[in-house]
Amino acid sequence: ELHRQTGNGFRCLNCNDHTDGPRCERCQDGFYRQRERDRCLPCHCHPKGSLSARCDSSGRCSCKPGVTGDRCDRCLPGFHSLTDAGCTRDQRPLDSKCDCDPAGTSGPCDEGRCVCKPAVTGERCDRCLPGYYHLDGENPEGCTQCFCYGHSANCRSSGDYSVHTITSTFYQDVDGWKAVQRNGSPAKLQWSQRHWDVFSSARRSDPVYFVAPAKFLGNQQVSYGQTLSFDYRVDRGGRHPSAHDVILEGAGLRVTAPLMPPGKTLPCGITKTYTFRLNERPSSNWSPQLSYFEYRRLLRNLTALRIRATYGEYSTGYLDNVTLISARPVSGAPAPWVEQCVCPVGYKGQFCQDCASGYKRDSARLGPFGACIPCNCQGGGACDPDTGDCYSGDENLDIECADCPIGFYNDPHDPRSCKPCPCHNGFSCSVMPETEEVVCNNCPQGVTGARCELCADGYFGDPFGERGPVRPCQPCQCNNNVDPGASGNCDRLTGRGLKCIHNTAGVHCDRCKAGYFGDPLAANPEDKCRACNCNPAGSEPGECRNDGSCVCKPGFGGLNCEHAALTSCPACYNQVKTQMDQFLQQLQS
Repeated sequence: ELHRQTGNGFRCLNCNDHTDGPRCERCQDGFYRQRERDRCLPCHCHPKGSLSARCDSSGRCSCKPGVTGDRCDRCLPGFHSLTDAGCTRDQRPLDSKCDCDPAGTSGPCDEGRCVCKPAVTGERCDRCLPGYYHLDGENPEGCTQCFCYGHSANCRSSGDYSVHTITSTFYQDVDGWKAVQRNGSPAKLQWSQRHWDVFSSARRSDPVYFVAPAKFLGNQQVSYGQTLSFDYRVDRGGRHPSAHDVILEGAGLRVTAPLMPPGKTLPCGITKTYTFRLNERPSSNWSPQLSYFEYRRLLRNLTALRIRATYGEYSTGYLDNVTLISARPVSGAPAPWVEQCVCPVGYKGQFCQDCASGYKRDSARLGPFGACIPCNCQGGGACDPDTGDCYSGDENLDIECADCPIGFYNDPHDPRSCKPCPCHNGFSCSVMPETEEVVCNNCPQGVTGARCELCADGYFGDPFGERGPVRPCQPCQCNNNVDPGASGNCDRLTGRGLKCIHNTAGVHCDRCKAGYFGDPLAANPEDKCRACNCNPAGSEPGECRNDGSCVCKPGFGGLNCEHAALTSCPACYNQVKTQMDQFLQQLQS
């Protein structure tokens, strides 16, 4: 069989660059290349959505039923829930006489009538009850109660927010995370350059906790109802989860949750993804069970997020891929769970969080949760909305600034007027007090500048087309061969890599620099470009091939050009050649 494949009965050993076959002529399973001379690249087929790890010459994987995408990583329209079996077709009402909205129904229709979830109404179960918004199939209530800091029960989904993920993937360092013992004293936290995760160990039975950095804390209101997830594994030690494996603290409140249900044990040495829903419902497993407004108050001022690291003596816990689903007021994938409130008299703001002009906070210590009441100033004057202090007449408050909508600003020379912001795509703006310069707020991700006209550090393009055709800002394509913590990694206009690391070079840091060889696109930095090991006397200077073999000068040989080339064949050559010729004749006959 080997002779049939190769024509000579020989087979290459130790193929490089993810190749395989008798002559290293094809890519290994799970790798592909578009042209014969190209380097083999990983397919990255989704383990659940693809039929196998193989892909075609364009890198497209073979998908399971109901799955789509080059990597088979998402569901087709009309399908949901990607699992090992593929995606499940959306359920339709069992009774053909019904036309129920699946997102708002709690089961099949009953004698031709739709059975609505608790917070849903309408003959088709397609509308939220008054005081609720955002019809969502994953919500067991169907819709979310209006929050509005308790000042209004009239709201809708805001169209101004898009999905935003707050993440820690530990590609470069510990990303601000810390480790503490249960009593709060510091513990040692280490970063793995090989696995790109963080870990902490304990010699005693008292648990150690991973402590989240500031980007996961503060006002996380827009994460209500969304998920916190992370990858975790534990090696050695006890493996029994506790009620205090994940801890949230804020506004004087504290909730905890176990990693697994009671009676279950944590898998030893196996990484699993753990997901927690941020709401007060019993199914989310937070204890104690808070009220709706208590949980919202907790998220508004989140002061601590802790994840248990160790379980028992000589235990080591590993953490990776921490993700908090959030939202922000920029264009992108819609975040319909963020509300827009209709405020009663005396309140203003998207969430009715501010007192309107002429009103003050009844109790300043309650912040936006406190009621707004009319100012008690002589002559009906205005007052400070937080303290209630009346403004003096010298401040000329009879000139009231216009309440400009998003995309407009108050002209400081004509406070009653609203002028359009000079921002691309109608983003909001503000006026700098010192210079009266109008500066755009909330530029899209990857965009910066007073008018959102420049690409931010780490991005390239020309969003206004000031130097040619319009090119939206996109991330630098440097193939993970730059320091993500550094600035100026690529040219903001052309995208050319300026600070390639791991001994790489090229426009996209996608080749080894002179004097180095290897796979610049390898996932592990240790597998990327390594220095050529060539004999300087016998090799061409500064050169070696992709497999590390050197380009020898005339008269030299060997992988590193370390041997003087033989001028004649060894004594055994003719004997071996004669035997091989006879063997080939026998095969051919």
